[in-house]
Amino acid sequence: MSQPQTPSVPVTVEFLPGERPAVRSVELAQHFGLKHKNVLRDIDDLTRKLPESFCRLNFEPTEAEVVVPASGGMRKDRAYLLTRDAFTLLVMGWSSQRAMEWKLKYINAFNALERAALENARTEALAEGARAALAVTPERAAMLRKVVRYKGLGLSSVEIGKLVERSDSAVRRDIGAARRMGLVQEPPRRGAARQSERGR
Repeated sequence: MSQPQTPSVPVTVEFLPGERPAVRSVELAQHFGLKHKNVLRDIDDLTRKLPESFCRLNFEPTEAEVVVPASGGMRKDRAYLLTRDAFTLLVMGWSSQRAMEWKLKYINAFNALERAALENARTEALAEGARAALAVTPERAAMLRKVVRYKGLGLSSVEIGKLVERSDSAVRRDIGAARRMGLVQEPPRRGAARQSERGR
């Protein structure tokens, strides 16, 4: 058996098409202190039990260069890139203390990527709102402020339309534009309010 790496070694995450994070089966074997052929066996057992559509999306076949012990040369062996879902299903059955430590490291790596993706999406949405706000004329900005103020008072788009002399659909578009610019605070969803009342 190969010398297992210590949990201080960083987790390497690669990306499949569509920006889906994935990890290599070879690296999993090293981190978990397993032979790669045994990891491949576990993957083969697992994929026989899963729908083909799931396997196509989550177990990406690839190759790994491996040192041939007898000659010192290199050969290519089959390997996989596993998405978070594939990784989770595969390592569920691995229960040693070392496995638990590495499971946590991989979970933390996937979570960090997820947080970074969300932060990038938020930043892009804010930038889009700022670009939209900069493109608004002073008259349009005054109209949007009125619509937002009336919306905040609980008026319907029909009622707001009568006050600002605009159609119901124009008011809804104004509210959408104001929302994209970050001018409208979203009220809590009714279901969320009921759940918080139940928790009291």
